[in-house]
Amino acid sequence: MKKSLLFLLLIVIYSACSKKTHQSTAAPCNPGMCTMMYVSVPIHFVDKAGNAVEVKDFKAVNLRTNKSIQTEVTPTPGNNSGFHVIATDSNMKEFTNEGDEVKVTATNTATNQTQSVIVKITGGCACHIAKTAGPDKIVFD
Repeated sequence: MKKSLLFLLLIVIYSACSKKTHQSTAAPCNPGMCTMMYVSVPIHFVDKAGNAVEVKDFKAVNLRTNKSIQTEVTPTPGNNSGFHVIATDSNMKEFTNEGDEVKVTATNTATNQTQSVIVKITGGCACHIAKTAGPDKIVFD
């Protein structure tokens, strides 16, 4: 019984000590066990009725670095799905552990109305990127 209790105590102490936060620009990352999932952060463009809106001039800019985020996922021209990808796991190192604000801007192709929103995306040493704040949809009037 004492050995089991001692072993359990050692596991708890080890777990508590191993939960260090990683600095984004510090030594190489070691996030531990990660899944094989591939994560992306999408955004949908819709009208007031909730119908998909085709957009042009889609842009996502990391406000910390003032750099555009480029993904390998691009919508097919003429596809009126209103769906765009802001960032993927391939962009993870472009973001900090604490998260960065990203300004997403696009123009409705039918009305030329431009809308912008801010979303917050984390990355850094994590296993996957994640959107921690901001809308899932941009609504055009």
